[in-house]
Amino acid sequence: MMETQQPRGMMNVAYNVSVRVFMRWLGANLVPDYIIRKLTRALLARRLRLGYKLNVSLQLADLMAFINDLKQLPIAMNTEAAKAQHYELPTSFFKLVLGKHLKYSCAYFTSSTSTLDEAEEAMLELYCERAQVRDGQTILDIGCGWGSLILYIARKYPNNQVTGICNSKTQFFFMEEQCRYVNFRILLSIK
Repeated sequence: MMETQQPRGMMNVAYNVSVRVFMRWLGANLVPDYIIRKLTRALLARRLRLGYKLNVSLQLADLMAFINDLKQLPIAMNTEAAKAQHYELPTSFFKLVLGKHLKYSCAYFTSSTSTLDEAEEAMLELYCERAQVRDGQTILDIGCGWGSLILYIARKYPNNQVTGICNSKTQFFFMEEQCRYVNFRILLSIK
């Protein structure tokens, strides 16, 4: 019994080392695009094969087992690690990769938008339109990120009382600075 487990353990070690090396290469942009595409297709095909069952009852049983597994999991895992990796990056990084509104949830490219700045603004305008934002309202944005929406609303509708809540110190300090130029409040929520 031990003899069969030893090679499997060695295989796991070799596999884990290979994955770590490959991920480093990937992170350093050393893997050509055609290899990334080929591996992505292979992984997707493998995933599709794993999900395919011979008949409907086996497919349904597999789906119900998956749903049951999901129900056993917490809603969110490793939230502090994710927060540190994502939200606490320096503002300068986001200023390099995002548009002028620092909007990272989505942008709206229409036939008349050609730049990221325009697409961010089009999305912010669409939010306001759909939420029926008008001057003189009280607005609360929970999880406001870098404040793209609250800054947009505060500038466009100067008679609104706008408040944003974020859980990132980096974002909070950035928006606190913006409060000097635009009328809104920012609150920091940290557990």
